[in-house]
Amino acid sequence: MSGEPQGRAGRLWLRQRIELAETAVELLQRKLNILRDERDRMKLLAARTEEEWRRRCAETDEALLRAVLLGGRRVLPLASGGLADIAVEHTESMGVRHPAHVVFVPPADAACAPGGTALAPARRACRVALEAACAHAAATAAVATLDAEVAATRQRVRAIERRRLPGLRAALASIEFALEEREREDGARLRRLTSWE
Repeated sequence: MSGEPQGRAGRLWLRQRIELAETAVELLQRKLNILRDERDRMKLLAARTEEEWRRRCAETDEALLRAVLLGGRRVLPLASGGLADIAVEHTESMGVRHPAHVVFVPPADAACAPGGTALAPARRACRVALEAACAHAAATAAVATLDAEVAATRQRVRAIERRRLPGLRAALASIEFALEEREREDGARLRRLTSWE
């Protein structure tokens, strides 16, 4: 605690710093609670989206198998269109930016790709599975981001509670002890002066 004012000014300065640190702990605890709630909500969403994604993947496997059985293996290379695109929409929770939603945009030429009627249901199933995968990816990324912020906030709270506050309180106790000693010395000096007169 170097560079702090000493004496009565130091005592006041330290009391203000202790009050600020205690307020910071309260605010960080509130932030931590809100982030934990949001993270738990995102974990539930991630579990639901994972279940949906797995279900859609199984449906896609069945649809692709049907397409291969009806049209032969040669239809699968015909099914590929251009490249798909995704757009990630973000949101903020207590100042933490995380993915909220991923929009899947299929290739423009996917609808007119050759392959006949055997491949149309498989294309639709693939699109739905990819949309489910995007939703799951957004939820999973949000959980990871919120987990990291929860850990960082928890670490800040611990640093203030275990290091900063004890250091400030020890410095305050030291200054108060020095002030009391100085007052005792001044009192003893005054008593000696008055006794000599």
